[in-house]
Amino acid sequence: MSRLKDLIREIHRRSLWQVLLIYCGAALVAYQAVQALTEGLGLPQWFPAFAIVLFIVGLPIVLATAFVHEVSPRTVKPPEAGATGIEAESAAGRLETKRRQRFLTWRNAAAIFLIVLAAWGVVATGWYVIRGRAPVPTVERSSVAVLPFANLSADPENEFFSDGVTVEIIDRLSKIADLIVKSRTSSFQYKDTDKSIREIGDELGVSAVVEGEVRRVGDRVRVNAQLIDADTDEHLWAGQYDRQLTDIFAIQSDVAQQIATALRATLTADEKRRVEQRPTENIEAYEYYLRGTAHFRRRQLEREYNLAVQMYETAVELDPGFAEAWAAIARVRVRLYFVYGRASELPGAQAAVADALNLAPDLSEVQMAVGDYYYYGRRDYDRALEHYAIVLSQEPHNAQALASTAWIRRRQGDWEAAVAGLMEAVEFDPRHDTYLFTLGDTHLLMRQYQEAERYYNRAVSLAPDLPLAHLGKVWISLSRDGDSQSARLVLGEASQMIDPAELLLSAELGRSLVPLALVRIFPDYFAQVLDGMAPETFGRDSAYYFLARAQLSRVREETLTTHAYYDSARAVLEATVQQWPNEYRPHALLGLAYAGLGRTRDAIRHGQEAVGLLPVSRDARNGPSLVWSLAEIEVMVGDYESAIDRLDVLLSIPSEISVPVLRMDPIWDPLRDHPRFRELLQRYER
Repeated sequence: MSRLKDLIREIHRRSLWQVLLIYCGAALVAYQAVQALTEGLGLPQWFPAFAIVLFIVGLPIVLATAFVHEVSPRTVKPPEAGATGIEAESAAGRLETKRRQRFLTWRNAAAIFLIVLAAWGVVATGWYVIRGRAPVPTVERSSVAVLPFANLSADPENEFFSDGVTVEIIDRLSKIADLIVKSRTSSFQYKDTDKSIREIGDELGVSAVVEGEVRRVGDRVRVNAQLIDADTDEHLWAGQYDRQLTDIFAIQSDVAQQIATALRATLTADEKRRVEQRPTENIEAYEYYLRGTAHFRRRQLEREYNLAVQMYETAVELDPGFAEAWAAIARVRVRLYFVYGRASELPGAQAAVADALNLAPDLSEVQMAVGDYYYYGRRDYDRALEHYAIVLSQEPHNAQALASTAWIRRRQGDWEAAVAGLMEAVEFDPRHDTYLFTLGDTHLLMRQYQEAERYYNRAVSLAPDLPLAHLGKVWISLSRDGDSQSARLVLGEASQMIDPAELLLSAELGRSLVPLALVRIFPDYFAQVLDGMAPETFGRDSAYYFLARAQLSRVREETLTTHAYYDSARAVLEATVQQWPNEYRPHALLGLAYAGLGRTRDAIRHGQEAVGLLPVSRDARNGPSLVWSLAEIEVMVGDYESAIDRLDVLLSIPSEISVPVLRMDPIWDPLRDHPRFRELLQRYER
């Protein structure tokens, strides 16, 4: 026990604790510098560990120096009072030697620390000079984009298959929460691109890019895939698969897991199970599913949706247990109902959702379809949000679920949450023109015109043929500036990129009165557009054509022609309302037709019916358009006080109506001298 006490006393006397603390502190700081140098120089990942080993080896040397023999202060006596000069000098020298030796271990510690650091530096420099940069540089590799795999098959028609392989790999990677995967829409913007990997990485904001090739010959398929560092253009992983076509799911699963491993992503057991899941055992059914997806993912066109349904239904005929195909049927059918007003599609969507849920209730694709059904089919926003939340719990970076949630928030009147959600969706799918357009549309409704214009421009840069974005830019010029000449120039610029008829043809535009207002504001321009069209061009929606014609004739004061066109619209819309009495849009348009024909009571009744079917409290996005249509009906039939009341509401909430638009749209001419209307414009003047 006495020896232990003596040892502790000796350690304390020789300042060993202080030496140890200083050495460890300096080593910690040096280790941080070593890590930075390792990353900056592209050295192997074991170099920081090598530094730790060197510091540990140096530690016992530092401790050993503390036990170098020193003269004990108790044996070094100060010179006595009567000592001679030589004796006094000798004693003082011994005392000074002792003092120097007390600090000797600190100097040794510093020297050894520098020697260790220098040894690491020599090895690192030698490695860097001899071997150059490491083959796999240390970068943040948690974000990745999968570019469309090239179709090397002899038959160009097989491109649907190579695209499908790409989409499936993206979907499987998206199931790994530890990875940020850019969505299909953004990745497919680079199909057949000449841009470099570095440029693509910068534009998409990813640190790694996947590219590959698919060759299909008979019942065999060859897939080549490679993962490339977007910053250095170095290969992080590459794989080649030459197997039977029936192994395509195993190939897609293995590619996804190899990419995840190369990017050092961690897969949970549940994620691994979902990545390895086989959607069907029937390859022919799978091919029809991929064909359907190719049609579904094209721009929203009714004919493409019809083809998608045909392909998906063939897939489930071949494999009734194909849950993803049932989910896809539901998603397409509910959009045909919501976008194109085909109410007959809703029962089919409901049945497909039920089949998908019975087969695979936990599948994210199924939950997405259920959310879409409640959102687009039933406007049951709370239930839709529940299912989108399930999708996001499995795939936190699912841009579709994020965007759909944001769209619901907008309809619920939570505009700030809608903007935030859409921006998050754009983060994971930065080149999705629909998300960018919707951001522009949302800012327009909020009368934040500068932001709206910025997002419309981004959408147009990605999709020059997107009519809604062009329409939005024209409407901004009117709503913000009140300058019809400037707006006319914007309309002319849009006409160089898109057929002006598209502004009237788009089914989605039928949910807004903006096109009809443009016809009134620019009658000469749209007269040429309408003269080149026929009612059949609009298909089932020919009523909108007749209304546009009627509005144009009304502005030109062509009484007989105006009445004829309003009556043609009435005939079409009465049949539609009789067939679908609970659809709000036909009631609103029928009210306008009746107002044009002077049938005041019928016009007001149908206008109010439309507002009742979809009030602003239920849909803050489309509800105001119905209030707008009712205001137009009321001003047309001479109920000016009610019309002004409606306009007051519209100016107080997010809507497409603005003071500059009210000043220039001729439909409001009867109100120009009305005191309340004048006061209203002054009150909301920006």
